[in-house]
Amino acid sequence: MKYYLYAIASLTILISCLNNAKKSPEKDSFVENEVVAVVLMKSNNKTVEEISTFSQFYVDLVRKREPNTYAWSHFQKGDNIVLIERYKDEEAHLNHIKNISPGGISEKEFGQFLEHFEILEIDIYGTVSDKFKSVIDGFNLPTSYNSTIAKYSRD
Repeated sequence: MKYYLYAIASLTILISCLNNAKKSPEKDSFVENEVVAVVLMKSNNKTVEEISTFSQFYVDLVRKREPNTYAWSHFQKGDNIVLIERYKDEEAHLNHIKNISPGGISEKEFGQFLEHFEILEIDIYGTVSDKFKSVIDGFNLPTSYNSTIAKYSRD
């Protein structure tokens, strides 16, 4: 009987240790090359309700069409609106740009986006290539590039 209790106790401890090892921070999956865009905008003479309704529509559209976009969030900041876009990597962000460009799957909806918002500036966070910068700079908007020093981002 002692043997069985000892075996059960040992097995319980082993399972507990294995479960704790799975939960340790060192085992987390991290997104190494995430790119975040913070876009400062203002309303193009739309009501608060029109902005809110369109923002939700566009969030749903991006969620559906761009699986490597991790987040797409609109926030009110005084008289302005802040859009925070999170991408798996710069290729995911470039895919978004392809989608909203002429002939892209979201070209029409991006036209509607520009009817609702005036983009004032874009801040890019994450280490990106010169190719990426040249694409973003093609929009002729005030843009800053902020390279990664240290970070983590959970998958």
